[in-house]
Amino acid sequence: MYLIYLLCLCLSILALLTIIAKQVQKLRSTVLAYGKLKLHADQPTTYWTRVISQLTVPKYYFRHFYVIGLLFALECLVELSVVTSRGVVGPVLYLVKYFDTPEGSARISYTQSLICQCLLMIHLSKRVYECFFIERPSKTAVMHVTHYLVGIGFYGAVVFGTWLEAAVHFGVWSSDDITHWSSPSLLSTTIAILLFSYASYHQHICHCILASLRDHSKGYAIPRGDWFEWIVAPHYFADILIYLSFNILFTFKSHIMMAALIWTLCNLATTADETSHWYKAHFGDKYLTTFPKDRYRIIPFIY
Repeated sequence: MYLIYLLCLCLSILALLTIIAKQVQKLRSTVLAYGKLKLHADQPTTYWTRVISQLTVPKYYFRHFYVIGLLFALECLVELSVVTSRGVVGPVLYLVKYFDTPEGSARISYTQSLICQCLLMIHLSKRVYECFFIERPSKTAVMHVTHYLVGIGFYGAVVFGTWLEAAVHFGVWSSDDITHWSSPSLLSTTIAILLFSYASYHQHICHCILASLRDHSKGYAIPRGDWFEWIVAPHYFADILIYLSFNILFTFKSHIMMAALIWTLCNLATTADETSHWYKAHFGDKYLTTFPKDRYRIIPFIY
């Protein structure tokens, strides 16, 4: 129970801080912008904001999010399999078993948890593949170190979100509680898997489009095709749909996944808004000519 509440609290605070950072000039100029967005972002105006803004790492380090997340997800799946079949707890489950309580860890079924773990590992594997073999991030682009640390922490929280609220059914605290295959809602499971597949496919297409710009342009270019025709940051929209699919799978009973969806929505909506401003500032009339009716920033018909 304690870890569930802690993860939800941290994700909620991060969502709030993202909104605050968007409104406060000193935060917007030091930690919010990254990569190409720094070209037209507000610049630090004081000594300390300039110092803080220099605490950066290469932007291509974002691939670490997915590698670490995937390895952690695999470790958790192995430990859950072992504790269910042999009653032996690994290091992660040991910490949960002896430093936490089972309250709140039975609201998700065994089957729902396994399906979500598989979907998340598919997503993380896809992103690892795209990061190393599809995408071509600039070697000079940077992101603030807080982005890097938050990104790693976020994917750790999401991995916990796939099973922590079902831990009782895996026998983490007692083998008497083990509940093997159950029958989750066929409707919610079908919708979740279809939405996950649909969003993952379009996210991959959008990442391929962005990568292709590196092949045909020495500078920045306006991406065209697929969802880019009507959304500024469609790959972010796909990410939101993916986390929405996890919540549909859990029939919105997982507190951690709900908090993860809210933070994803706040974080990516803020970045999409910055991206929209960047396109207009960088390309000027060319952008307005290309999209005379403008585009939605991230969520069609809403924002």
